[in-house]
Amino acid sequence: MDLRVPSRSLPEPASGLWRSVALTLALAAAVPPAVAQESQAMRSDCRTAERDTPASRQRAEQRVQAKLKAFLPSPEQALRMRTLDLEAEQVKLAYYGINTTCEQYLAGKMAQDDADRSLSGFEQTIADFVHDLSSEVVLMANRAQVADIDALRKGLTEIGVVGRQAALAGEEGLAEEARSKMVQALVGFSRTFVEQTCWDQVFDDQLPFNIYRQNEIEGTGIDVRPCAQRRFTAPVPPLLFESCTVHGIGKWRVRWDTPAPGATGGTGWGELEAERDAAEGDYKVDWGANGAEYRAKGKLKLKRQDNGPGNKATYTLSGDMDVRLTKGDEMVKMMAKLMNKKPGGKGEFTVQPQVSDKPCKSLDDAGPGT
Repeated sequence: MDLRVPSRSLPEPASGLWRSVALTLALAAAVPPAVAQESQAMRSDCRTAERDTPASRQRAEQRVQAKLKAFLPSPEQALRMRTLDLEAEQVKLAYYGINTTCEQYLAGKMAQDDADRSLSGFEQTIADFVHDLSSEVVLMANRAQVADIDALRKGLTEIGVVGRQAALAGEEGLAEEARSKMVQALVGFSRTFVEQTCWDQVFDDQLPFNIYRQNEIEGTGIDVRPCAQRRFTAPVPPLLFESCTVHGIGKWRVRWDTPAPGATGGTGWGELEAERDAAEGDYKVDWGANGAEYRAKGKLKLKRQDNGPGNKATYTLSGDMDVRLTKGDEMVKMMAKLMNKKPGGKGEFTVQPQVSDKPCKSLDDAGPGT
């Protein structure tokens, strides 16, 4: 991923842009002294507003890597920035105005009071942009709707890039405010998501892991991974395999799905553990009817196929089944001989389990996540 910025982070002079800059400068200079405030740039006599040099870009880049690590652009579906390039035109113009004003002031072509008024206007434009957009993004994030993620990423991108540009210009206060609003949006989304809204939404079961990693980087302590739990159902006659697990890792219920008068048992368990790119383990279940008892046991392997960001993963369950008679041997053998069949037997299977679109809270969860 190329995190470099263009040699000029501000727009090149062009006919339309020059007219916009001239208008912006004129408006800023027209601010009455009574409402002007001392600008951040003027407090340091315009000398901390660094020029766009390789050294200043490197310092800004280091800050981005350290402060915005959880939000750096990534193709994965999560609350991350899309780019590190400045796109908001009003902010581009404001930073251009700050640089131009400081250059004129330092060259002795503009009086300090006039420069102060202009700089205050430009800085207020940037601060208002961050404040207004942050309020919208945080409010949207608190709803924790997966359908809003694209819009949230767009907003986080604009906030983060303005903060990055502020760091480049030496405005640490604004840069830190932008970062804190991004973290606030992440926390608001994550907390509401795992506590309330994820259970009735459809999304790729990898999404909670992507958002969890962001929280882990920021140290928020919020774990959204329970939202990755899915209900798995795989019929393999005479058995039915079921689980409510994350990527199939954990407990699986095994039911002997053969109805019979006076049947006993019929429910067993298996446990799958992570093994490289799959989950593997053993299972066992007992079932009895009409004086005979059977035991089925074997091994299971569940493989996950990741189909890309935002797409539902697919799974394949394979294993073997060894069915043995454990009681009622003579009677069953006699019936089997008459029917020319052997009691029990061994076999292998491969099926694609049904996987719920929504999360499940437990195996017997009857809510919308099943």
